[in-house]
Amino acid sequence: MPKTIEYFAYGSNLNREQMKKREITIEDTEIVELPGWKLAFTIYSDPWDGAVGDIIPNPENRVEGVVYTIPEDDLKKLDHYEGRNVDNHIEVGMYRRQYLPVKSKEGWRTVLTYLVNRNIEHKSKVDLKPSKEYLQTIISGAKKHGLSEEYLGSLRSINYKE
Repeated sequence: MPKTIEYFAYGSNLNREQMKKREITIEDTEIVELPGWKLAFTIYSDPWDGAVGDIIPNPENRVEGVVYTIPEDDLKKLDHYEGRNVDNHIEVGMYRRQYLPVKSKEGWRTVLTYLVNRNIEHKSKVDLKPSKEYLQTIISGAKKHGLSEEYLGSLRSINYKE
C-alpha cells in the first residue's frame, strides 16, 4: 500500500478543481483550524496577477482549512506548483514545506503545509492584494468544503486587486 501524507490547504488549494487540474489525488479530506495564525498575502504571483496566500503567526487569529490525505508521491507535484526548490538542503523557492499542529474534531495533529519562504519580520510588514480570481478560488473551495460562515465572511471582506 502506497504511503500517504496529510497536507493542510488554506489558500487556492482549498479548491478541489484546482487540485484535480494539478493531478493531485485526494484520498480523504477533513476540516481543521490552525489557531494562532493568520491568512496573509505576502508575495506576488505572475500567473495569478496578484498576491497569493501565506500564513503568519498571530495569536489573536486562526486559519481554517482542510487536511487532504494524498499519496506521498504527489508531493513532487505539489512542490512544483508551490514553487518549492531545495538547493544543497536549503529551501530556496517561493514556498517552503513546514509541519504545523492543526486542530480537528478528533484533537490535535501535526501535518504538512507550505509557507512563503521569507522571514516573519518581512512578511509582517507586507500587505499585498490578491487578484479577484485568486480570492474567488479560495472562497469557492472554502464554501464547498463547508468552512464556517464566520471564516467565509472574513475571506469575503479581503480587499482584492482591482
